[in-house]
Amino acid sequence: MQYNRIRQSRLLANGISLTVVSIGVPEKGAMLIEHLEVTDGEDWIFCDPENILYDALQLNSGVETTFFSIETPFAFKDRIFGSNGRKDGMKDLLDVLGKWTDAIFIPPKQEQAFQQGGAFVFKGAETPFAYYDASAGTHLEVSKAIDEALNVANKQ
Repeated sequence: MQYNRIRQSRLLANGISLTVVSIGVPEKGAMLIEHLEVTDGEDWIFCDPENILYDALQLNSGVETTFFSIETPFAFKDRIFGSNGRKDGMKDLLDVLGKWTDAIFIPPKQEQAFQQGGAFVFKGAETPFAYYDASAGTHLEVSKAIDEALNVANKQ
């Protein structure tokens, strides 16, 4: 985690802004930021209750993609047992799950419960890097997203 914080500070040092967009309504977003104790989260975490951005980016969604894709069990296996040099996948998973003991956030629309996310680097109107979560648990490593953003910044 400390490694990612160092990389995040490199984003800021390179004039790169970080934005997180999540499903939900702003009131629940504020509760989530408080619950997770995210510093200055209201400045860079935004809610998309109508799925406008998710739809525009054509992110994967649906019950089959979320739960019945072959990628899902492999993603959880990798998180539990580690892969690709990840030795702390289970620790990271338990750390995240531990924060959800008191929090239940239900999306505004039922179908949003099956929405997948992604990670993107935008440079003006261009998208030099795009990653689409294939299914539940197939999230891009934060460090990889930061590296991609830094690579784009360094190519200026």
